[in-house]
Amino acid sequence: MFRAFRALKPHLPPAQTHSVQQGFTQGPIFVLNVAKRFIKFSAIGIVALGLTTAILFEGTHIWVENVGLALPQDDAETRKWEWDIERENWSGDLEAAGTDPALGFRGRHLVRAAWQAQNWGASQGAVVVSSDSVTSRDGLAGPRGIIIIDPRLVKAESYLRDAISIAEEKSGKLRPWTMTHLLLQHASVLERMGSESMIAARSQYQRAWNSQPFIAPQSARIALKVGNLNQRLGNADDALAWWDRAIHISRGSSPHPEQNGVPAAMPSSPYAQRLLLSTLSSISACYATAGKFSEAQSIAESSLALIRSVRQPESIASISSPHALHALTLLQRSSVLSIYLAEVLYAQKKPTIVSTQWLASAAECSERVVRALTGLPLNNGNVDQLALSSSNAVQSSYLHSTSLQRPAASLYRDSRRTAAEAWNLTGILIEKQNPSAALTAYENAVRLAGSNAEYGEPADKTLKVDWEVIWSNYTRLKSKLQK
Repeated sequence: MFRAFRALKPHLPPAQTHSVQQGFTQGPIFVLNVAKRFIKFSAIGIVALGLTTAILFEGTHIWVENVGLALPQDDAETRKWEWDIERENWSGDLEAAGTDPALGFRGRHLVRAAWQAQNWGASQGAVVVSSDSVTSRDGLAGPRGIIIIDPRLVKAESYLRDAISIAEEKSGKLRPWTMTHLLLQHASVLERMGSESMIAARSQYQRAWNSQPFIAPQSARIALKVGNLNQRLGNADDALAWWDRAIHISRGSSPHPEQNGVPAAMPSSPYAQRLLLSTLSSISACYATAGKFSEAQSIAESSLALIRSVRQPESIASISSPHALHALTLLQRSSVLSIYLAEVLYAQKKPTIVSTQWLASAAECSERVVRALTGLPLNNGNVDQLALSSSNAVQSSYLHSTSLQRPAASLYRDSRRTAAEAWNLTGILIEKQNPSAALTAYENAVRLAGSNAEYGEPADKTLKVDWEVIWSNYTRLKSKLQK
């Protein structure tokens, strides 16, 4: 037995030579090595993540500088009808792309960030802000108290405010129009942030007016903006003074005298024509609001005569997109003026039939604009087709042009809104005499202002206050006739 045991003994594993104390000594060393490797790879990861983030951040700004803010390739027709003057300008020069190099590294980044906030959005949903988030060192007052504001506007306002502060420090090195355009962008954002920001917006528009190097066609738009804000703030006299400036700039060197503040002839510039009619519409509405109905009527009638004096194309389909958009803009402006005229005539107790005729003309003109922009047949008076067009895009000939895209989309939205308003007012005027016809008018208004996807809800671009009035009139009369 002992021999067998001895024979097996050499095959047994060697005895453990490490002591218990040595095992305890190696434990902390192992942990320390693991910690070193963790810190090493974490540092590498953080550096890699930082580099990736920096590359993405700067790459985004490079894209905005060279693509988002690139100079549009406007054709001769776009320039002929002066739509290139209408587009947003972030560079301080209509003939330059990108941002003004004189703003420096941080200033240019802030301008690009403001552009991104407006065009790409800051985050989902709304944010609650206080007046502290929209005030600046120069005393611009923001919304008082706590209100809900679109986060895109909050971010854009903050970026533009800081960019303007930098621009003020480098005023002698900037392009001539850089400060003016930054102030205009800032004022536009403040104006859209709600009624509490209107005073700040007016202040920035006035600063833009004072900072412009010389009076240019764009100056008339600044004067129009200041006038409109004064009107909304209840300063009618100041509003009229600014609108008068806009009219004189739009007239240019026209030798024709004015009649009741309205030029006797249209200016030759297409941009000036569009701006002049917008100004005259504001003046007519101001007089009507103040109860000066005869003055409002005179302005509206003279403005409509001006539009009729412009030779219109025989066919929208046979002309270029820039020319068509100009003609449609004048047609839509005549629709707005027709509604104003219908309202002031009714306020002067003129026969109801006169007002309804002007409203019918307004609805027809606006519906023609919608059809032309969406490519629907112009000779079809079916409002159902227009209701379905709410889910369709404006024709690609407008959307593919950087200079035409925004004004075409705005014109489409305004023409639907104007047509809906004309039908709603028609229903109100004829409801007592002809309830069934009034219900049809209300139905047309609902189709034009309502959502095609969900019945009883407003369309995407319909103002909530407008929809509540239209929907209330329709449901009230429908319920009454069903009893």
